[in-house]
Parts: sequence; C-alpha cells; structure tokens
Amino acid sequence: MEFFEYISSSSSIIIREFLNHLKIIGLSLPFSIGIGVPTGIFISRHPKAANIVIYIASILMTIPSLALFGIMVVILSPFGAGLGVTPAVIALIIYSLLPIIRNTLVAIQSLDPRMIEAARGMGMTESQILFKIRLPLSIPTIMSGVRNAVVMGVGVATLGYFVASGGLGYFIFAGLSRSRYPMVITGVILVSILGVLANYLLLKFEDVITPKGLKIKDNK
Repeated sequence: MEFFEYISSSSSIIIREFLNHLKIIGLSLPFSIGIGVPTGIFISRHPKAANIVIYIASILMTIPSLALFGIMVVILSPFGAGLGVTPAVIALIIYSLLPIIRNTLVAIQSLDPRMIEAARGMGMTESQILFKIRLPLSIPTIMSGVRNAVVMGVGVATLGYFVASGGLGYFIFAGLSRSRYPMVITGVILVSILGVLANYLLLKFEDVITPKGLKIKDNK
C-alpha cells in the first residue's frame, strides 16, 4: 500500500517533524502555565480585573488561528523572528491562556470560604493558605484547563507549517497541495495520536500531583 511505502521511505522526515511538533508545544506550555495560573490567582481576588482579563483572553481566542499566525509574522519580522518556531510558540501561548486562566479562576473561587476562614483562624498567612490549601485543592480543575490547552495546541501547532516552524502540519498541508494522500493520512494519524497521548499523560500527571483526599476511589 502507498501509505506504508510512504512511512517506510520517509521515516527520518516523520521523526524530524514529530520532534519539531513536540518542541513547539513543549516551549509554549511552560509559558502558558507560568502566565495563566498566576493571572487566574491574581484576578480571583479582584472581580473587576477578572472580567476584563477573561474578556481580553476570550477575544484573543476568537481570532482565527491562521490570522493570528499572520499577525505574529508581521509583529516579529522587524526583530528577525517573523518565520520559524517563535511565532508558532507565541500563537500557542495566546490560545492557551483562556482555558488555563478561566479554570484557575473557577477553581479558586469555588473553594469553601469557611475553609479559608478556618485556615486564617489557625494563624496561617495568605501565602501558606495559597500553597497549602488553595492550589492543592484546585489542582484537578486547573489541570483540566491545561489539558484542554495542550490538546488544542496539538491541533493549532499544525498551522506552524505556514510560518516555517515545522511540525506535523507539513504532512497535512504539503500533502494536500501535492495531492499526496499518504502524506495527509500520515499527518492526520500522528496529530490524532499525539493529542490522545498528551491528554492521557497529563491525566496521569494530574493523578500523581492531586492530593489523596481529593481522589475518587472505586469502592467496588
């Protein structure tokens, strides 16, 4: 079959572009979490700021993916970074902010106020309450936002092909332009596998860092 022949003859390219795809996601994720989680925590104490931040993040997420990549190229071109990994990474960071910020905000705000008051009554500082109570109890909801952002990023990163960042989008879009359907099928399968695998690994990571008292146990 042509599909298996293509995989056999293009294994080195497949590995290279797969690693490029992972690099784009791997570079954007730490920044997304590093910006999104602290922002969500900050605006949880400032309702007016929360409305503004969520509104701005929502607007950014509604920008069509390809248009956002184009905007990044225009903005970064004067700095010599208009093409390559940089615009793709920044675009993914922007797209990832809303689910992470929103889930962090919801997680913090949904905590029982009586629990926080009890912690204050025990003499705990705000920093201790944050790191020992708020964040540990918020992990499942925050991680849900992170998973949504990563799985979405796996798909959006394919558009990096148009800004020369590499990635699995090469097989999909180059295959379509050349009418080489084995290339397209290869790209689609790899992107799907990567999305499912990323979600699974993050679920396992979430299980590891979630406090035992919050885990749902099967009594059967």
